[in-house]
Amino acid sequence: MLLGRKSRKRREFDRAATTWHLEQGSAPSLYGWVALQMGKGAVVAAALFFGVIAFVMIIRAISFLLPEDPYAALETGRGIVTALV
Repeated sequence: MLLGRKSRKRREFDRAATTWHLEQGSAPSLYGWVALQMGKGAVVAAALFFGVIAFVMIIRAISFLLPEDPYAALETGRGIVTALV
């Protein structure tokens, strides 16, 4: 400022700085856009997190259905085949 007067660049900068946040009008503000993007990111991160947890739980549930000794099923099958033959 030169003796209380703003330069042309300063006036343009001040005017441009207020256009990011539109208090009136139908155009969205930058703050709203940032909040929307952060919200979308949080939803994607939550979906990914709970998807991984669900996948681990499904694998764990399948592991309870399988026999403890994997070769025991082969021996049982071999015993049934020899009993039938």
